[in-house]
Amino acid sequence: MNRNNVIWKEYSIIGSQNDKTRLEFSNFGEIKSYSVNCPEGRLINGGLQGGYPIVRFKRLGEMDEASSNLLQELQKEIDELRSISKEKNVILRKKTTTYEESRKIERYLQPRKELVEKLLKRLSKERAKINKKRSVYYQVLVHKAIAELFIENDNPIEKQFVIHLNYDKQDNRVENLAWATKDEVVEHGLKSPKWIKHNLKLERREKPKRDHAKLSYSDVVFIKRKLDKGEPMARLARRFGVSDMQIHRIKTGENWGDVKLTFSKEEKE
Repeated sequence: MNRNNVIWKEYSIIGSQNDKTRLEFSNFGEIKSYSVNCPEGRLINGGLQGGYPIVRFKRLGEMDEASSNLLQELQKEIDELRSISKEKNVILRKKTTTYEESRKIERYLQPRKELVEKLLKRLSKERAKINKKRSVYYQVLVHKAIAELFIENDNPIEKQFVIHLNYDKQDNRVENLAWATKDEVVEHGLKSPKWIKHNLKLERREKPKRDHAKLSYSDVVFIKRKLDKGEPMARLARRFGVSDMQIHRIKTGENWGDVKLTFSKEEKE
């Protein structure tokens, strides 16, 4: 694919109508975000969910009437107090105002300044509480969004999943994506190099590991016969090139416990 042929398409998010905040995706798997603070758009990476790139964001829904009235009333009260303070400050600046009058005005204004500060803090808390309540959270899987924008789905009822052809979850180029059914997703996943490697590890883990791999079945039978007759473990260890501990484990049945000795009538006598 020629890098010069970059195509950008806007992704429509159901339930969100906001021209100032929107997302665009390219046929190369890139993401561009537009907002009030960045109207020209900027490239973003997003986060990861299960190895898949994902974009998470929130938008504010409509404010209910009660919340709107509360904020307006608080703001109105603050504005009125500020207006009074402004008028009194004008008087303070007049040269004709005596010292006593100035002190009186300052004592009059001080409680109002403190009240304004309290109201501002309350307004901030109430606004934060209301915004949290009206926040709507969105998350968009990048590969799914790009498939919806750029790849025609010939069977949308059955093919509701998107697979990465090269098994790289972060390679979201259009040419690496395809719509698939649930069965096709499973079949595709079974051919994944990571899945094959994982199965090989499981197979190796399930195979019994014997630290006495140098010994054959007949060697163990011979060792057990000699041990039964009182042969020293150290001598048997030197003879077969293993440790004394390995011979001890054979004797106790910890290793090669499945090898059982059978004696003929002559051997027992």
